[in-house]
Amino acid sequence: MASTDLIRDAVDAASDQRYPGTSAQPARFALVLNALDDPAARAQAIAGVLEPIGATIEPLSTLERGVLVATFSDRTFAGPNGAAFAAAHRFQEVFDLEAAEPDLPTDLFPDDIVPDEFIEEDAEGFPAECWAPAEASLPAAWAITSITAPEAWTFSEANQRPARGTGTIVAQPDTGITAHAELADISVVPGFDVLDNDADPTDPLDGVNPGHGTATASVVVSGPAGTVTGSAPGASLMAIRAVESVFRITQVSVARAIDWAVDHGAHVITMSLGGIFSFTLERALRRAVNADVIVLAAAGNCIGSVVWPARFDECIAVAGVDIRDAKWRGSCSGAAVDISAPAENVWRATVPNGSGQGQGTSFAVALAAGTAALWLSHHGRANLIGAARARGETLQDMFRRMAGATARRPSGWDSSSMGAGIVDAHALLSATDFDLDRDRESAAAPAVLRESAALGVASLAAERIGPGAALQNPPDWYRHGPELSWLLLRGRRDLRPDRVLVRTTPDDQRVPSRDLDNAVSNPVLRDVVGLGGAETEAGKGVGTEVEGGGR
Repeated sequence: MASTDLIRDAVDAASDQRYPGTSAQPARFALVLNALDDPAARAQAIAGVLEPIGATIEPLSTLERGVLVATFSDRTFAGPNGAAFAAAHRFQEVFDLEAAEPDLPTDLFPDDIVPDEFIEEDAEGFPAECWAPAEASLPAAWAITSITAPEAWTFSEANQRPARGTGTIVAQPDTGITAHAELADISVVPGFDVLDNDADPTDPLDGVNPGHGTATASVVVSGPAGTVTGSAPGASLMAIRAVESVFRITQVSVARAIDWAVDHGAHVITMSLGGIFSFTLERALRRAVNADVIVLAAAGNCIGSVVWPARFDECIAVAGVDIRDAKWRGSCSGAAVDISAPAENVWRATVPNGSGQGQGTSFAVALAAGTAALWLSHHGRANLIGAARARGETLQDMFRRMAGATARRPSGWDSSSMGAGIVDAHALLSATDFDLDRDRESAAAPAVLRESAALGVASLAAERIGPGAALQNPPDWYRHGPELSWLLLRGRRDLRPDRVLVRTTPDDQRVPSRDLDNAVSNPVLRDVVGLGGAETEAGKGVGTEVEGGGR
């Protein structure tokens, strides 16, 4: 079969016709070139094969020419997701790529969808046990007080240092922002809309959780004039519309948002979103860290295991606690968590123009990102970069280490699943010994992306089936990382915190690819991801592809 026919049939099997004017996203794939490839020549050659079947080829961003994005504007992903992963394998084989992945929308991050009252079950099927009742008696400033942000501001002022994050730029890939009283007095720098490819990051308020970006922005930068005060009210906000909803994100859009932020001078990137493992996203994170940008992401909500991008070694993962310093009931947790911050009933802006309590690790990471801005502002970013270089580490690693060393550790704190402790902004800023905890640092992330990726996906498998079982006849965690992470996290989504099965993911979404079926011989892993054998709590998988449907 000719290369063009093979790719066309694989894409057709993973998608349906997309008609003009539809809101459905076009099917697209990220193609990772080999390190020694000439990006321009490879793009031209790949375009020669794909353009006749309706695809357009472009680099991911101005910073990343080694990843090409193939977009089929007349197709949209539909049916078994295994077919989309199978199509990615056909791209990899036909074009001899380092890796390839479908840019599937993922629905693994419920966030702030029961903002005002406790309900039995949210509309997307996540169990109500994730969400806590509202507490009307909580003061609006309780969350920033918990992380000692006001004390940190006072400390900076008393020492005649820049306070409240002044002079720092916090980029926020999210749903965009709206005009809002809680954001009326903030400092802003130009933002961007990755989805529409224009300079207007306004949230159209038509997603599953409209106003999410406005809410999380308020927790970072809102000033004292309204009800909500952010942890870094002097920082400048760089709003980036990268997702229609944090309920359905695509990894390519988030990677492009990270690159845009880095390319336009962001100092901190905060991501209140989550999904699956992605080759493209990890490369973008590594570029940001190497550019001395501090990057943080929410650990995730309601599915137990930490999601990506927070799960990447390159990213700082933030879990959530309540006003009593206990784990927020919906917070994802595990060894991938670096630190925690308030997540339950945190006051934030609500659309169209109000405020109220919300919950989710979205707010925990926003508070922690504001703390990073305070740290950069107080000590001077250039000074901190110099101090990190002198210690042979990145600015990201130095912040992670210092934030962990100065974190609050309540009695009984579980550092194995909730990170070093709860963010303590005042202790962080007042720490003058930049060598804190250097003797206790964990191993650095592997320099080779393939190794780092393999560790992240393997650790997720170990959480599901046990460390010993995960080591038996392991598959290629890197090559199959996107699909394995999808299936493993979908399985966690179907479990309540007490591991009772509450919802079975539809069979038409849980059909693995034939490639994965051939690659996984471990019987326990096969059961958990639905490749056959005994029925498990994750459901049963067919283990086949859907054959091509033609056009």
